[in-house]
Amino acid sequence: MSAQKSVGLSTFLTETDQKIRELPKSYRDLFDLSKQIDLEMYVNASDNIRAVGKAFDAWNEGFPSSVALIGEKGSGKSTLSNLLKEEVFKDQKIINVEIKQSTWKIEQILSLFGSAFEIKDVNRPEHIVNALNALEERIVVNLEGLQKLYLRNINGFDALDALWLIISETKEKVFWITTCSRYAWEFLNKVEGVETHFTHVFFTDALSDGHIQSVIMNRHNKSVYRLNFEADESIRKSRNYKKRLNDPKAIQEYLKEIYFDRLGDITEGNTSVATILWLRSIKKVEGRTLIIAPFQPVNIETLEILKTETLFTLAAIVLHDTLKVAELCRVLNLTLAQSRVLLTRLKSRGVLIEEESGYYLNQLVYRQVLRLLKRRNIIH
Repeated sequence: MSAQKSVGLSTFLTETDQKIRELPKSYRDLFDLSKQIDLEMYVNASDNIRAVGKAFDAWNEGFPSSVALIGEKGSGKSTLSNLLKEEVFKDQKIINVEIKQSTWKIEQILSLFGSAFEIKDVNRPEHIVNALNALEERIVVNLEGLQKLYLRNINGFDALDALWLIISETKEKVFWITTCSRYAWEFLNKVEGVETHFTHVFFTDALSDGHIQSVIMNRHNKSVYRLNFEADESIRKSRNYKKRLNDPKAIQEYLKEIYFDRLGDITEGNTSVATILWLRSIKKVEGRTLIIAPFQPVNIETLEILKTETLFTLAAIVLHDTLKVAELCRVLNLTLAQSRVLLTRLKSRGVLIEEESGYYLNQLVYRQVLRLLKRRNIIH
C-alpha cells in the first residue's frame, strides 16, 4: 500500500460531519445502520443466522441452549439480532431487554428484569427465576449489551453474577440470546470465564475485505448513482495504473479494488466504521455519479492524548461502552474531579460523545483509538 497523507483529528471530524450532511438524504438513509435492513442486504459472513437457528432448534428439542453474539461496537450485533427475530424466532414470543447504561449493581439488574418481565416486588434473583419458570409458554429473551452489566472494580460484578444464576436456572424455559462487545467479552473471559455460561458463541466482526465491500455495495446498489473512483498521486505514478490508461473501465476496476483493500485494512471488519468512511470518501455528487476520493487516514496522536491516564480512560470506555464520571472513578480509582476533567477534555476534542447514559467513544475514531491502545499493549 502506498503512503497516504494523514489529516488531523479536528479537521477529520469537522469535514466528516459536513460531507455526510451534504449528501442526498436518500443516499444517506441507505447507510443508516440504525434502520432495519432486508436479509438480502445483510452480509452473513459466518452464516450466523443458520448457526443460531440450529441452536434454537436444539433448544426446541429439549437441549438447553443459550447464545452470545460477540463483536466490536458497530460490527452488526444489533442488525443480526433484528434479522433473527424475522428469520429464526418469527413464531416465538420474544422479550427484548436493552441495557442502555451501566447496570452493575444487583438492584439495577433486578429492577431492569422486573420491568421487562412484568414481575412485581423483585428483590432477589430467585424471584426472576421462579417467575420465568412459571410461564405457560417457552420464550426467547434477547438481551442486548452484556458489556454494560459490570464495572471493572472488585465489587463491580454483582449484576453479572445474578444474570448467570438466572440463565442457568431458566435455560429450559428460556432461550437466552445476548450481545456483548468483543473487548469486554475477552476481559470477562479472563476474570469470569464468561463463555462457560453459553452453549454457543458467534462473532459478528469476522469480516474480510471482500465482505466489507459487499456491505457497502449491497447498500449502494439500491441507489440510482454510479461510482467514479479517483486516484491519488502515488497511484497515478504506478506502473499498474499507467498500463490501464487506454481503458477507463479497467482503471475504475483497479481503483475500486485499491479503495476497498484500503477500507478493509482500516476498518478491520467493522461495518459501522466502514460505512462512515465510505460516506466521507464521497468528494462530490455530479448528476447521478458519486466521485470517490482516495483515503486520508486520521492522525489522533497529534492531539496530545497520549498521557497514561488518558489512554487508560479510553481503554475503560472501550471495555464498558459507556461510563459516567462516578463510574470512571471506581474503575481507575480517581477522584470525581480527576474523572470529570479526563472525560470532558476528551469530549471537547471530539474523541468522546456524552449522552444521558454516559460518555462513549466517537465511532469516527473508534478504529484509530483501538489501534493506539493495542500498540501500547493496554488492550489486546
